[in-house]
Amino acid sequence: MGLTGAGFVASLMIVALAAVAACVRLLPRYSGPGRRQVAARTGLVAGGQAALLLALLVLINSGMQFYSSWRDLFGMSAGTVRIADRNPEPAPVAVPSARPSHNALTRRLPAGDGRLDVLDVHGPRSGISAHVYVYVPPQYARDGRRAFPAALLLAPARDAIVGQRVPELAAREIAAGRLRPMLLVIAPVGPGCVDAPGHAQGETFFSQDLLDAVGAAYHVSGEPSGWSVAGARGSAAYCAALLAMRHSDRFGSAVFTASALAPPAGDLYGGSRAIRDEYDPRWRLRHRPPPPISVGVVADDGFVSAARPPMHAEPLPSAAWQNPPTVLRWLGAHLASGSQA
Repeated sequence: MGLTGAGFVASLMIVALAAVAACVRLLPRYSGPGRRQVAARTGLVAGGQAALLLALLVLINSGMQFYSSWRDLFGMSAGTVRIADRNPEPAPVAVPSARPSHNALTRRLPAGDGRLDVLDVHGPRSGISAHVYVYVPPQYARDGRRAFPAALLLAPARDAIVGQRVPELAAREIAAGRLRPMLLVIAPVGPGCVDAPGHAQGETFFSQDLLDAVGAAYHVSGEPSGWSVAGARGSAAYCAALLAMRHSDRFGSAVFTASALAPPAGDLYGGSRAIRDEYDPRWRLRHRPPPPISVGVVADDGFVSAARPPMHAEPLPSAAWQNPPTVLRWLGAHLASGSQA
């Protein structure tokens, strides 16, 4: 039985109420001065309070999603990303099958605002598996033949869904006509964005495996003009910039923070300075032909002025990430509206 399942929470509440009722009913029987009487009273009071406290904690967790599973509670899972041992033989390139499902976090979206799915992605090329969340607007169900645009938001799922309420805000913006209907894919950035020898193949996962899995499960655009990528800070912002600049055949636009564009440290480049340079967005901006993409740069520090056509760059407010609709509107404005499948 799941930690946040309605059945488990209801059962625990019933047990807690029964324990409190038993405590109230049985305490008068053990009102005497003897050791057994004192021990019985102590046990009844402590047991009733413990059961009630446990039920309340589980009820709060179910609503706030601090721990979404037993494995999460007991620290048996380090995250939602799993890296498998890579097979030396060539990886299969067939489009993966993917089936949306639901878990505790998907209940955060109010009825009528579309739906929030969880998608289990198993990357055949990268060897990486991850749980990603997909916001699907109400218009998707009404127009099943249309290939919708999509944006990849690199962020922890709980932060984006519970903390910033991004799916709810996207639904509100779409309903108000300020944002075109689009799918929003929320993915953890755990594997990073470098195809490191002997380490995670994060670049391959985000640029190929993830997009193929989403395309297998939903009617989404297959053109770069129909895909955007965004990351607020740290490795997420770095990945958003890198994916757009190295894979303009998959992403046509991106939003990221300028201060996070340094390549990750560590032995990820096989000791090669040339390979590290290729993973440096600023180095690529100066030494490689500019890609045909549009980027919104939060807290610009000179990146925008260094961009050359056909790359288009524009500064965004430093507080853009504190107001998610600002970023969503920018992404929507730089996405193609979609086409008939």
